[in-house]
Amino acid sequence: MVADFSKKGNREFFNNKLLFKTFGIIFLVVILVLVVADVKMYLKKKQLISQINVYQKQIEDIKKSSQNLNNEITNADNKDYLEKLGYEQFNQTKPGETEYMFIKSEKAVESAPVKKSWYDNILNWIKNKF
Repeated sequence: MVADFSKKGNREFFNNKLLFKTFGIIFLVVILVLVVADVKMYLKKKQLISQINVYQKQIEDIKKSSQNLNNEITNADNKDYLEKLGYEQFNQTKPGETEYMFIKSEKAVESAPVKKSWYDNILNWIKNKF
């Protein structure tokens, strides 16, 4: 038995193999491009989410400031409120009032007991042993 190999059959095999490799390489390149694009989108999404969080915090701060300003506007005619502002912000006193300031001595500040946690006690015990 003699096998009949024709040149045409051999060419088809190489053409099919070359075609398969070409499509495989194109497929891998497309997959690689899609993965890179996906990573870029993920990083952009992460950046945008962090910006959204910053802007939401700024919005909350502005709302608090706005609420404080609205409270001050509504209390602008209130004599007690104006008196309170005078005491707190401008250090004003009523006629006949005397302002006293109490200052602790350094010894009193140093002798104040410091409350330690349980792990501070363990760390001190270990330091004393070594």
